[in-house]
This record gives sequence, structure tokens and C-alpha cells, in this order.
Amino acid sequence: MIIKDDKQFNIFPSHVGLRKYILYYNIVFPASDTFMAQYTLMPNACGTLSFAFDGNAVIAELWGASLTPVLLGMEPNSYHVLLLIQLSPYGLYQITRQSQAEFADKRFSLADIDNELFDSLHQAFVASKTITGLINKCEQILHKRMEKQVVSDSLLLATEMISDNYGQIQVKEVARQSHYSERHLNRLFLAQIGMNVKDFVRLTRFNYVLKHIQKSPCFFAALSQQAGYFDQAHFDKDFKAISGVTPQKYLKTMSDFYYDGTEIYNTISSKEE
Repeated sequence: MIIKDDKQFNIFPSHVGLRKYILYYNIVFPASDTFMAQYTLMPNACGTLSFAFDGNAVIAELWGASLTPVLLGMEPNSYHVLLLIQLSPYGLYQITRQSQAEFADKRFSLADIDNELFDSLHQAFVASKTITGLINKCEQILHKRMEKQVVSDSLLLATEMISDNYGQIQVKEVARQSHYSERHLNRLFLAQIGMNVKDFVRLTRFNYVLKHIQKSPCFFAALSQQAGYFDQAHFDKDFKAISGVTPQKYLKTMSDFYYDGTEIYNTISSKEE
């Protein structure tokens, strides 16, 4: 097993053939003070597969999509090494073939949900001696789950439409353009992502805001207009309802939070190309 490395965070994009379902891999070697007591995961629609070694045992978990902030705190500091497989919003459904409505806002033992996947990824995590070797083994294992698409084409169309509009689109317009009823779309989103269409739209816009605050903090009035909010008061209210903090407090304490990291993925994948 890999027990140390020169870099604390080691982020790798998935193979181009898997990127519809797997965004990136992050192998972390935490120090005793890497994560602070207030460290919080921001809500996002992406599931995660997590493997952690605490010196005695391997803890393998499945994390569903999140609608609320998750206080992680200093928990990761106790691990020698962490493997985080960051999935796309429908990646967890493609891998597990199970309803995501049961997984949303929850952490499960991976062995309880998918013992076959647990066995193969656990073996890769334990047996690999290098970071590259671990990533390659994970890619081989997960590729088998991608050979036959189980994600609905109508859901793919709807999520692409929402993402292309940065969440600035009404649910009824998504239904109209996709030629599916809102009821049908909600059923698909709940089963294959873990939330209804309205919540997915809302989180997409929220993460658009986070991305722009991260890149170049600006006046909130301008950002609220850019993100399609009616006014700054609406922007402030929605931001706090999702994140638990005001935009002003988030800007002052960004290091206390983590969100889906799509901009990291885009940066490293563009360097590859």
C-alpha cells in the first residue's frame, strides 16, 4: 500500500473514455493539521467513492449527492492515505445501478451497497505500490461498469441543457426543450442523481457562483446579476439557504470549505489536450 508521497494532494483526470461518469481521482496524504475543525463540504450533485487507511484498517465508503453542507472537520487528518473518486452527477448510478434517492445526503459502507465493487477496489487500494498503479487499476475496474450505458438518454439531455445554461433555466423550459414532462424528469433525476430537477438546477447555479468567487472575487451585486438572480437580496438569501453562510462570510473563509472542484478537473484535462 502507498503510505506516503511528496505531495499532499494528487489529482488525476479519468481516462477520456470514462469522463462522462468519473471526473477525477484525488489521492491525499493528510498531515495532522491538513484539515481544520470547521472544514465543510459544499453541496453538489456528485457522488464519491472513498477509501481511507487509518493505519489498521481500510474504510471504504459510498457518498451520495448532497443537498446540504457536510461538516467533515478534522476527520481526514487521522488517515495515512485517502483515495477519493469524484463522480459526475449520474456516475454513481452508472456504477451501482441502484436508486440514488436512497443515497442522497448519506454515507454508506461500500461493502453493504456493492460487495463486488468493494472487493475489487479494496484489492487495488491495498496492493498498489504507486499512485499511478492505483489509478490504472481503478480505471480498469470501473471501465467494466461503463461498457453498457444505463443512464437514461433523456436525463443526459436534461443535465446537459441545465449545465450549458449554468443553472439559469426554468424547470418547465427544460421539460419543453427535452420533450419530457416535469413529472418524468423528476422521476429520472431522483432515481439516477438523487434529487429532483429543481434542486439540480439550483445547485448547478450555486456551483457556478462558487466557481466565479474562487476564480476572481467580485462585487456581489455584479455576480448576482451574472448568475441570473432577480437582485442581490435574492442572491444572498439563496446562497445562505444552500451553504449555511452568507456570501460575504464564505469569501472571508473560503479555505474552510470544499466544493466539487470542476474547475480543477477542467484545468488539468485542458493541459492534457
